[in-house]
Amino acid sequence: MTSTSIDQSLRRQGRPCGVTVAILVGIFLFSLLPLLQVGMVLIVRQHFASLDFPEDGPQPMATGGNFLGSITEAELALQSALSLGFLVVAVMAWRGRPALSRRVFVLAVAALTLVKLTALALQPGQAAQEGITSGDALFQSLGVGQVAIEILVMLYIIWYMNRAPARAFFRGQNPPRPDRAADEVVEL
Repeated sequence: MTSTSIDQSLRRQGRPCGVTVAILVGIFLFSLLPLLQVGMVLIVRQHFASLDFPEDGPQPMATGGNFLGSITEAELALQSALSLGFLVVAVMAWRGRPALSRRVFVLAVAALTLVKLTALALQPGQAAQEGITSGDALFQSLGVGQVAIEILVMLYIIWYMNRAPARAFFRGQNPPRPDRAADEVVEL
């Protein structure tokens, strides 16, 4: 065996495909999507704040409607902070350093999913005075679908990040190859 083949065998292999998928899906679902939601709310608020209505005449379309629900500034700030914090954790997991980043990534995914489930369970019902629209049922269904997808993604991330190739990647080792294990048994 030459020194170049030894160097190549000791060199760290690339990120396993399952780790790449887990991190990218996690970034999309737990960072990009919540940040897009915050951005949409802020854009709609800015749009309605910039409208000039005549004081003496009827105000078109924007009277009596609640376009944003009861989303407070604190909730928007919390969602933004959690999303950006998860993005930092995901970048550390993408790099694979430190080795603890695998566990932190899995815990962050589980924690964010549990926070979402808790927030959905504790969400108060719509008051009768505010009225109920057909859009409310649509948004509730979309919210339940998003939570279901988050649960499935969480289960995938927990499952894959605890497999041998992912653990080996985060330890900086080459994962065991099944074809080499068979060769070694034959040679003995």
